[in-house]
Amino acid sequence: MSEADMTNLETQKPQFTAALLLEKPVKLSFSQLQAEVKRLAPQSLLGDWDGPITDPAVDPGIEMLSIDGEKLSVLVVDAPAPAGVLEAGPFLNPLWPNAETEAAHKAHIVIVGLQDPTDRDAALAKARAVTLIAAAIARLVPAVGATWADAANLVRASAFVEMTKDIGQPDGNAVPFWVRIMLAKGEAKLFGKPTMSAATLGLRIFGSRELEYAPAALDPGFLIQHAYSIAEYLLTSGRRLADGETLGVEGEAEFTISHADAGDFVPVPVARLALRSSR
Repeated sequence: MSEADMTNLETQKPQFTAALLLEKPVKLSFSQLQAEVKRLAPQSLLGDWDGPITDPAVDPGIEMLSIDGEKLSVLVVDAPAPAGVLEAGPFLNPLWPNAETEAAHKAHIVIVGLQDPTDRDAALAKARAVTLIAAAIARLVPAVGATWADAANLVRASAFVEMTKDIGQPDGNAVPFWVRIMLAKGEAKLFGKPTMSAATLGLRIFGSRELEYAPAALDPGFLIQHAYSIAEYLLTSGRRLADGETLGVEGEAEFTISHADAGDFVPVPVARLALRSSR
């Protein structure tokens, strides 16, 4: 995602779109996809826009799908994805730092969730549906990587398969796929140690503020794991971080929460986490 795209985040409409980057063009049948969806999510029924299809003799193709009441569009493109998909933008992609040079591909598949969700639960259901179909397809084709548009997130195909191992469960989430963690080095040192700041990109489409960590002398690995844990907690519980509350365990890493209408990383509302005590 370019700096211009980051600047326009405030006005961008949620896309609920995943894409798979492929080593080569492929042909995929409805029956193949149906069998893999059944393996990943036995309780789900795959169909077309008219509803579930249970007759094995019926093959409507994969362009217009429905699953668990969600309508999706699947587009198989025998050409590489737009170049911008591979660009990390102003902040490093910690899950695939060298994606621009390593994600060479010849085709891609786009999965789009249709109809705007009306609330957080509907947004989660749509994200799960899109991700479930992407996860099933990824296990059937020679995928190189997977991307989630609303987080400008790009991950290796092997990592995507691991992230989505539980997406077929009724409450399954794929937080590392839906939420990108952005890191930046601080401009000053604290007690002689370099500082890091971090932020999320992706929580806003589920009705939550993005997280933004104020510069602190914390390990990047800790920041990434902490941000993912908080994001998972917020999506699972439906809670929102209150302005002025304290988050963390006494004697370890405690953060004070403050709200801002825009962050340093993204121009959207954020919950800012300022470190109170080091681990």
